[in-house]
Amino acid sequence: MKTNHKQKKTHPKKSQKRRLIWGLFGSWSIAGLAIGAALGYVFYATIGCRIEACSFISNPFITVAWGALLVFVVFEVFRIISIDDVG
Repeated sequence: MKTNHKQKKTHPKKSQKRRLIWGLFGSWSIAGLAIGAALGYVFYATIGCRIEACSFISNPFITVAWGALLVFVVFEVFRIISIDDVG
C-alpha cells in the first residue's frame, strides 16, 4: 500500500520572524544605526565639504550611511563582548 503524505509547507509566523530579527539585530543594534545616522548627518552639516571634490563628505546620504554603519559595528562589538562576558 502506498501512502501519500503531502506535507504542507510551514512558514514562520510573524511573531517568529520578529523574534528572529530581534535576535539578529537587538535594540542596541537599532539604536546604533539611529545614533550613527544622526552623527553622520551632524558630521555632514558641520564639517562636510561644500565642493564636489571630496565625494565622501559632500554627499549627505553617503555620510549618514557611513555614520550608521560605523556606529552599528561598534555597538555590535560591544554587544558580542558583553555576551562573551556573561557566558
